[in-house]
This record gives sequence, C-alpha cells and structure tokens, in this order.
Amino acid sequence: MSSTPQHPDSPPIHPTGGEPTSLWTRFLSAAVLPKTVSAFEASYLARMNKIALWFFIAHLPVFMLVAWANDTGVVSVALMTLAVLAVPVLGCRAIESERRKSYVFAFTSMCMGGVLVHAGQGPVQIEMHFYFFSILAILALFANPMTVIVGAGTVAVHHLALWYLAPASIFNYDAPLWVVLVHAAFVVLEAFAAGFIARNFFDNVIGLEKKVEERTAQLRERNREMQVVLDSIEQGIVTVDASCQLLPEHSSSIETFFGEFVPGETFADYLSRSCVTTAEWFSMNWEALADGFLPMELAIDQLPKHARIGESSYDFEYRTKLDDSGELEAVLIVVSDKTNEVAREHAEALQREVLTMLERAMKDERGFAAFYKESTALLAKVEGASHESATSEEKRALHTMKGNAAAFGLGSISKACHELENAWGRSTLLEAETAFEALKNRWLELGETAERLLGDADEDTIRVPASQLETLLELAVDGGSEKLAAELAELLLEPTSPALERLESQALQIAERLERSPLKTHVESHGVRVQRASFQPLWSALVHVIRNAIDHGIEAPEERLDADKDAAGKISIRTQVVDGSLIVTVEDDGRGIDWERVRTKACEVGLPNETCDDLVNALFATEFTTRDSVSELSGRGVGLAAVANAIENLKGSISVTSLPGEGTRMQFVIPLETHSTQLVADSAQSRQTS
Repeated sequence: MSSTPQHPDSPPIHPTGGEPTSLWTRFLSAAVLPKTVSAFEASYLARMNKIALWFFIAHLPVFMLVAWANDTGVVSVALMTLAVLAVPVLGCRAIESERRKSYVFAFTSMCMGGVLVHAGQGPVQIEMHFYFFSILAILALFANPMTVIVGAGTVAVHHLALWYLAPASIFNYDAPLWVVLVHAAFVVLEAFAAGFIARNFFDNVIGLEKKVEERTAQLRERNREMQVVLDSIEQGIVTVDASCQLLPEHSSSIETFFGEFVPGETFADYLSRSCVTTAEWFSMNWEALADGFLPMELAIDQLPKHARIGESSYDFEYRTKLDDSGELEAVLIVVSDKTNEVAREHAEALQREVLTMLERAMKDERGFAAFYKESTALLAKVEGASHESATSEEKRALHTMKGNAAAFGLGSISKACHELENAWGRSTLLEAETAFEALKNRWLELGETAERLLGDADEDTIRVPASQLETLLELAVDGGSEKLAAELAELLLEPTSPALERLESQALQIAERLERSPLKTHVESHGVRVQRASFQPLWSALVHVIRNAIDHGIEAPEERLDADKDAAGKISIRTQVVDGSLIVTVEDDGRGIDWERVRTKACEVGLPNETCDDLVNALFATEFTTRDSVSELSGRGVGLAAVANAIENLKGSISVTSLPGEGTRMQFVIPLETHSTQLVADSAQSRQTS
C-alpha cells in the first residue's frame, strides 16, 4: 500500500484523507514549523541566538544589583544566575540546530525570570512578574510558535512548583491557588498572541525567503527551458542594455559565430575578437544611438546590417525595447549566418556575369577590352578616397564606373559602386573603406575571368573587314597614294557603331528597370571612326545622358497615352561629321526639361540662372540635381558633370534643346583637329553626302 508524501509546508492531513477538523490538529498545524530550515532562517536564528546569549549574560550584574537592593543574598543570586547561564552556554555547544537552540533560550529566559522574582522579594516582587510577559513577547522574534510554547510551559511549571515548595520566591503574600491559575491564564493568553505573531513573522518574513527560493527555482527552470529553445535556434540571439552591455540570455549559436560569451561585456568588445572593423563600425554608431542626437530609428539604421568575418557572412537585425518613458531600455540583436546563402548567390551572380562578359567579349572584343582597362583605371583613381575627402573627379570616376558596369551587364559591380557612393555620402571612413574593399575584391574576382577571355588580345590590334582589304588592294594596284593613305588612316581609328550599340543596350536595360518598357531606340553611326583613346571617356560618360533621358524624360506608358503619345518612348543616338566636327546627338521624345525647376535648384545652390546658357551650365554642374532623393540610377548630380568633363577634355561644346511635352535633344560637338581624324572626317562626310 503506497502513500503520498506530504509537503513540509502543508498542514497535517487527516487520517481519513480529508481536511483537518479537530482543534488539536489545527493547533499543531499552526504551532509546528516545516522541518526544512532554509539558509536564511538558519542565519537569522544564529544571529538571534548569539544576541540572546549575550543578553542573558548581561543579566548577572543586574540581578546582583537587585539582590543587593532587596537584601536577598547577592552571592546566592549570582550563583543561581550562573547556574541558569550554564544551560544556554552548554546547550549552544552541544546542539547544532539553530531552531533547537532557540528552545533552550526560551527555557533559559523563564528561569531567569524566576531568579529575578526571587531576588526582588519585597514590595515590588509582584512587579517583577512583568519580566515573564515581556520575555514571552520578545520570544516571538524567534519566529517559532514552539519557542513561545516552551517558554510558557516553563513559567507555568516554575510557578506551580515554587508556589507549592517556596511560595515566598514568587509572591510577597500568601497567594491561594486561584491566584496562580490567574497568572497562568494570562501567560497562556499572551502565549497564544505571541505564538500567532511568531507564526506570521515566519510565514511573511522568514518563510518568504523560501518562497523566493521556490520562485527563483521556477524562474531558473523557465530560463532553462528558454535556453533550450534558444539553443535550438540557428540564429545568434543576444540582448544588450542601454549601455550596450551583454545580458546573460543568449543562444548557443552566438558563441559558435563569435566565441566565448561573457555577460557584462559590451557587444562591440565581443565583436572585436572576431572582426575589429565591424566592431569599430558598431561602436561608433552605437555612440550616436546612446547620445540621442539622431532619431532612434535612424540611429539603429546606421548600425551594421551585414558583415563578412573571415570566410563567413552575417546579417544583423536590431529590435528595440523601450521603457515606460519611451527611453531605450534594451536592444535584441539577431545574427543570421548567411555564409552558404551568400556563397550560393555569389556563385550564381558570378556565373551570370561571366556569361555576360563572354557574350560581350565575343561581340565587341575591343570595346570590352577598353571597358576593362578603363574601369580598372577608374577603380585605382577612387582608391583611398573617403566620405570627406572624395573630390569631384573621384566622384565622377566612380559614377562612370557604375554606369559602364551596368551597361556591360555587371550588376554586382554597379551595385558595389552604388554602395560606395552611399558610404561617401552619409557614413564613416570605416564604412567607406569596407565598401571600397567589397568593390575591389569583386572587380579582381571578375578581372581574372576578363583577362582569361581577352587572353593576348591587344587593344592596338586592328580588325579589318575583307571588303576594305579588297579596296586597299585595288588602290595599291591603281597607285592612288592619297586615297590609300586616307583608307589606311581610317583603319587606325575605331568605329563609333559599337559604342552606340552599347549605349542602346544600356537604354533598354534602364527602361526595363524603371518600367518604361517598351522603349524604341534608333542608332546611326554614319560610318564615323574616331581615335579610341581620346573618345573612350566620352562613350563611358554618355551612359549618364541615356540614364537621365529615361529616368527624367521618358514618361511611363500610361502618362504617354494620356498625352496622346505612343505608349513606347523613343531614344535616338547618332554620330555624324559636319563641317569638320563630330556631333554626337542623344534625343528623346519625353516630357522635356523643367527649366523652372532647374532655375529654382540653381538658385538654391548659388549657381548663375539668368540666361539659357546659365541653365544649361547648371544642368551639367558638379553635384547639381533636380531630384530630392537618391536612387541607384540617379539623383547624385555626378553623371552629367562627368559628361561635361569629358567634352571639356575634347575641347568640345554642349548644346541642349528641350520643349515641354515634346522631348529633349542634347548635342555634343567635338572639333576633329588631328590629321588622321580629319582624313576620316573627309571620308565619312563624303559617304554621308553620297
């Protein structure tokens, strides 16, 4: 037959299994404490017992003084007091339980009361009995009803025994039995009150520590269960307080990512063990968050969102917790290991871009070689520039590299350039360095493939169509030295058609991204050939003109239909030679330039804005833009400035014609001054008029 164990704090269970019904069982339930003694109770009782011992030792001189005053025998009272003191002294040595020691002191206290009443025989002997009532009340401080009961029982036995054996030691008159019983009744009454107080003291103060322990154990179990959940999560989860110090709760994954977790350490210091750069970036931006200078959402947005640490890639998310006053209380940081995902995306993007480079190299090897060489030079030009020190030339170089990369289908390079532009525009030197390293590493990675594709290809290698070779052969046979020289000079130059076709391809890509598709394009090169080295910067910069035409000029299909236009916008790109000058024309049939907005923006930044020429100059000025926000495609005011710089280097001029609702035509006029180019110009012009 089995039985259910009883919890030590539970009241006694009635033998029948029901609730206790007798007064006796209820009395025992209240009077007897649980057997378990908590550490706090043991410590408290040890202190109380020590105080009680010294309290009773102090009775010796007091009792001797009382005996002297009442002439009841100082020596005999001293001996009786010492005899009583021997009980707690020996008891404290023999008994280990602090709770049981308190019973000894309860017994001792009543014995001391008996000695005091004996020593105080005389007119005030009855008043000496108040000692018993005072001590009974004091015994409640032991927080144990049984201590009070032991004391009350001791005084009852003492009074009955001495009333019978030596009544003069208790009363200063011949007291009958009923007087003793009245004294006993008052003792019992006070014992009940003191016992009630002692039990409540135990339950609400001494026993509270046990309840705290139980609650702590529950919380510990809850935390253990929570830790099990956290440890099953693949993400690294950690919480920091408002001073950025790590709180204890964390997932095991965070230690896998960044090493041993030390509560109280700052998150920046924790990160610094793995990556100093990311840690410094985090620390610098956390200071802005702590200072409260920036709005909290903006400050949180400045913290690192991605980090590459060694061979691993991580994403960071931040979730704030505010206190009742709206101040930052804590931040939950979620770190996700994106290494495999990033590696897969990286490999896929690399594969796509390798195929794109292969296609471009096969279609236009010289153009691709020129792009690769120029982009490498542009990258070298921006190396070392920071968000504070970047010059206009460096900004144009980066913006041009971004546009060229997009034109050749290298989206990762274009995106990396954009991230570096963002870093220059708003962030720290540390972030700018990180962004540049990402761009450089990606370019070097693609560069390995580009160099393999180009092989031993030489930019100075000239590819000649068979028909031209036949023409040269005929001229040589006929002895036409002047015409032969012109044809040979033409072969040294590069046709403009591949460059225009690249711009056309770029236009179609941008139109698709900006939802301006379908887009009609028209390209005419008129057989013009130019010196590659001189004109390559111009072809690279013209990407910005194409981008602006689509982003600012060409309307969305719905808007065009509302304006009684064809849903598909149109862009024309032409090269032709007129009166010894090369004219490059980019024309669209969009909404036209808002010259009033150009005038307003020019006025805001302090640029001349009175004449038409002033407005055209403003349009091509460095960092001038009519946009209020920056996108990956436009809004920085760098693109057209790069075009103006290229035209200036060619000693050319810019002409802009724009009508509201009809479109914009930009013409770039470059004088053809060199002899070889002039020969080609003559040849091209003769073909145009023939």
